[in-house]
Amino acid sequence: MKQPSNAYAIWLGLIAAAILAGLFAAWRLFAEGHHLFNTNDVLLWSLPLGVYIYLALTSSGLTLLASLPLVFGVRKFEPAAKRLVFLAIATLLGGFVSIALELGDIFHIIYIMISPNFSSPIWWMGFIYSVELIVLAVKFFMMHTGDRHSPLSKVLGHVSFVTALAAPLMIGSVFGITESRVTYFGPVMSIYCLFMAILSGAALYLFYSLIVSKISAGKTSPSNGSVSDDFARIFTFALAMVIVFTLVKMAIESATVIPDFLNYRQYAQIFGGIGKFNTEVLLGLFLPFVLMALPSVRGAYIGRVVAAGLVLLGTLGMQMEILLAGQSRPIGPKAEQFPQYISYFPSIYEWLVVFLAVAVALLLYTLGERYLKLETASEH
Repeated sequence: MKQPSNAYAIWLGLIAAAILAGLFAAWRLFAEGHHLFNTNDVLLWSLPLGVYIYLALTSSGLTLLASLPLVFGVRKFEPAAKRLVFLAIATLLGGFVSIALELGDIFHIIYIMISPNFSSPIWWMGFIYSVELIVLAVKFFMMHTGDRHSPLSKVLGHVSFVTALAAPLMIGSVFGITESRVTYFGPVMSIYCLFMAILSGAALYLFYSLIVSKISAGKTSPSNGSVSDDFARIFTFALAMVIVFTLVKMAIESATVIPDFLNYRQYAQIFGGIGKFNTEVLLGLFLPFVLMALPSVRGAYIGRVVAAGLVLLGTLGMQMEILLAGQSRPIGPKAEQFPQYISYFPSIYEWLVVFLAVAVALLLYTLGERYLKLETASEH
């Protein structure tokens, strides 16, 4: 990561190409509006919003993991703390890019912030994530300058933990209070979002740290081996929690004849499935858990990389299916104008927005790893 190479130049070139393509999409969106997305009066929330939720939850999961050394004093995780905080910042910034373009105008976000509606979970979601980003940025600056244990630094660590805990619950409540959408409604969605945040955060950190260690060719700290083992255990435990929750959720859905759930099951396998199990659940949850349950695979580099990568893809697929399937059934007057359920596939501009959001996060990861000394020695 410290020495320029042809591979590094190619990598930056690919990121630059994705950013340029995304900026072209942003220009078209600002000039022509939201109709460039494949949405309608029934299906309003599309791929860029799903990616925002995914990146925001992942950022919260990374922040919760960072709280192990920063809030709860788990010393062995201190070498990972600075990298976790930086990854959380970069991931959340990518999420903000996605939601800003999904709204069609960057000024819509500013307007939401300066015109608060304290009874709106959407406003609270934006407010909490904005606070989380600011706190994480200040906390990272203090860590970068060597200040980890001053009273202010400790307060920032605690505030970031509270906001990272509250933000996924608030995202879940955005859906959970929607009484007109039965598949969203209820407190279960908030719990699900919190579990998914922990899982995707653990998956991203495990995947990222393994890739960095391979690129660094053994130049990382020797203590990182045991830390990686511990994060692999956290990752496996989070997988188990989400699997149990998913099985309970599937049991509830299969035991009801409410039209919304019948329609949900008809729509929810947009990525294909085997029997009643969706492909992303089989490949993004069950298979990684089986891999991590095998000691020989769990301790191997390639086994961890494959399992973490599958979870990163699977959790995105699961969140997108919940987001889209819950909207797919027209209700009220719209039920007379549209078919029984609405099909959807992202437009090219939606994909370009996603490329831009992910490329921004990847660029920050790359530059941060190169210039900001994200790996630090443990302090005792």
